[in-house]
Amino acid sequence: MNNTSRNWWITSLWIAIFIHFILSLSISLSYHWGYISSIIDLGTFDQAVWGTLHGDFFLNTHIFNVLINYLGFHFRPILLIFLPFYAILPKAEWMILSQSLALSLTAWPIFLLAKHVSKSETVAFCWALVYMVNPFVISTPPWVFRPESLAVPFIAISLLSIEKSNFRLLLLSCFVIVLCKEHFGIMIIGFGFLWGLRNRRWKQAILIVSFGAIYSILVLGIIMPALSPTGEHVMLSQGLGQVSRYSWLGGSMKEVFQALLFHPITVAKVVLLEFGGAKYLLVLMIFFLGFPLAAPEFLLPGLADLMANILSANPMPRSPFAYHSVTLIPILTTAAIYGVKRLSAHQTRYTLIQLTGLAAIVSFSFVGGYVFAPLPLPKACNFWAPANFLSRPDPRIQTIRSLVGDNASVSAQANVGSHFSQRHEIYRYPNMVSQVDAIILRLESPTTNINNLPDQIKNNRKYLTGSLDSHLQMDRTEYITSIKALLFNNKYGVLLWDDPWLVLAQGASSHGLKQKIEQKLNRLEEEWKIDSKALVDAENAVLGQKMPFLNVR
Repeated sequence: MNNTSRNWWITSLWIAIFIHFILSLSISLSYHWGYISSIIDLGTFDQAVWGTLHGDFFLNTHIFNVLINYLGFHFRPILLIFLPFYAILPKAEWMILSQSLALSLTAWPIFLLAKHVSKSETVAFCWALVYMVNPFVISTPPWVFRPESLAVPFIAISLLSIEKSNFRLLLLSCFVIVLCKEHFGIMIIGFGFLWGLRNRRWKQAILIVSFGAIYSILVLGIIMPALSPTGEHVMLSQGLGQVSRYSWLGGSMKEVFQALLFHPITVAKVVLLEFGGAKYLLVLMIFFLGFPLAAPEFLLPGLADLMANILSANPMPRSPFAYHSVTLIPILTTAAIYGVKRLSAHQTRYTLIQLTGLAAIVSFSFVGGYVFAPLPLPKACNFWAPANFLSRPDPRIQTIRSLVGDNASVSAQANVGSHFSQRHEIYRYPNMVSQVDAIILRLESPTTNINNLPDQIKNNRKYLTGSLDSHLQMDRTEYITSIKALLFNNKYGVLLWDDPWLVLAQGASSHGLKQKIEQKLNRLEEEWKIDSKALVDAENAVLGQKMPFLNVR
């Protein structure tokens, strides 16, 4: 290949990476500024970093409504990299920027790996595109920021280092990966075995495997239980609703491993049939046309995330609209690269069969990426359906922060909490109502997914990701009723009413604003099609002093 052709493909790749980055960043920022982000996600990470900078190491107050160390809930010390940036300018946008960079730049090591395997920059460019347009990668930016995304480029670099027999680079990449989530130590074990199989350096392989195993034991068996308010990994605890994802397997890591070891058939039936794991595996593989199965050893590093997703009682990790599978995509892409080559009789150059298979994968990936794109495109799912596709920062947020004060304890609506999480006490509304200094609400839906739900799931609509009730993290009927109850509770007055923003504070004077706010709530009842009987039942609960939506927990 001449230099002109080589430069053309590399230039084209960096243009594609730049476009991918701008699109990912624009989506994430717009979703955050449009109140699609949540206190339970971005707000958690923001408070953890801000708290660490202000003397409370990995501060969290809203998960259990008491002060905890967030590392006892999820082990993500990678968040410490944001400390110097927060010291300069404490903004959650740093995290959003980092995710967009991580997702887009991963295409480069995939390109280098594919080039090394195929000896063709044309083919390598196509594989980089396959990664970038994969639906699971496309679906990650709407989540605004997830620490797992920072591991994605290092997963690709680890695979590249194994291909090029660069042990030091592999060690460095593995060290970064394990900082992103607690179970990634198991992923490192997979990298160790893959290193041994590919390079036949088993002493080095044993070192990597030992590092992953020791790290997993320390984090999952000692550090997290010591920091956890339940004394065990929270997701193994009973009675915590959707958080108790793995409690069906046992109440400790030992019991989970025993269930997997001694009852594999029973577990397999549950995850593949009852949990829909078979469908999830099909969706993962279909965008690579099954080619990763022809190079199964390259799937070893992905077993940790794969097991975490299919064993979860909560179906969200298996959704193509979730972020949980994004770390699997560079692994699947790499396995597909080798799988396509193997199926063409081990030719040193790409044959017609290889090129045909690659073209089919590229075409299928582009179609899938289009269909699952979080954009208002014809025939695209546009799963989150934001009320405003292009949103900008709201200057009223700074006004509210100034009015409430930096030291006030706050109960904030779930989908606006990430804009007020830089404080020592913040809770998800309606938690801690009657105890906090101020309540911050935004009486407007961030999504158009309001009244388009099937009748059979309306009673559980707050658990349907992407719906209005899910963004509120409470049923809309209880939401409306709870606000009406607060308006006529003498403990809180109206500190600010600037439609749709409502800020209540202890000791504030309402200045005759209650009637206007109630009129707004009445309009929302009509727009959100709140059932009149359900509304009466909720109001009766308030009169009966039961108020389930105003409980402390």
